[in-house]
Amino acid sequence: MDRIILRREKMDIPSQYGIASVKRIGQPVRMLQLRWFSSIRKGKSVSSARWLARQQNDHVVKQAKREGLRSRAAFKLRELNAKYDLIRKGNVVIDLGAAPGGWTQIAIDECRKGNVNPPSDARVQVVAVDLLPFDAFPGVGVVVGDFRLPDVREKISVLLDGRKADVVLSDMAPSFSGLGFRDSEEQLRLCQNALRMAQLYLKPGGRFVSKILRSPAGDQFRQEMKPFFTDVKTFKPESSRTESVEIFAVGLGFRTPPP
Repeated sequence: MDRIILRREKMDIPSQYGIASVKRIGQPVRMLQLRWFSSIRKGKSVSSARWLARQQNDHVVKQAKREGLRSRAAFKLRELNAKYDLIRKGNVVIDLGAAPGGWTQIAIDECRKGNVNPPSDARVQVVAVDLLPFDAFPGVGVVVGDFRLPDVREKISVLLDGRKADVVLSDMAPSFSGLGFRDSEEQLRLCQNALRMAQLYLKPGGRFVSKILRSPAGDQFRQEMKPFFTDVKTFKPESSRTESVEIFAVGLGFRTPPP
């Protein structure tokens, strides 16, 4: 039989779960814990239901399905490419955080634009990297793993086969907590890791795109990009949800910064 502990004290329950700090006199602690975690589960269920409803009513999601695209994010890269001419026929692209393949799909289409038949060069033109596996497209090599690790970078280098990339893309984002400062700092770390990959793999004059958040951390990252590119832009695609704080930092003309 579980032991019931009675306490006379103030219990501080985190306000993000919708429960204020209250006095509990002589009430079983175990019962309070069960109520607390029940409220967390309920909150997550409501959040999931809202996300599903938003997806079902999203015209961009519907358009992606009609076109056979893996995700609505594909339209964001289309807009970025139309504005900045990022990916060109014959290019080599690295796509970081690629699953489920929305950006990868657009990237390989642009690399092979106008080619009815596969090119005689059998090497991949897009290297897609993610922690999660997903089905590749023709001309795409998928690397599953954390690109910060040497063995994963070795797999990327094998697929590149001595080539440098024309473009490095990153649509990576953390699992958002809803806490603005924490989320922006987590996003900054992902951006910085993507920029290091650009420094390793981009050829001179190459292009770089990274998702950032509209925040002081996002401003900081743009400043960190400037020594490595002749021009740094920011852009929010129309296909990005209006309420989203995501924007994209675009680096044009990759260069080695002066010592």
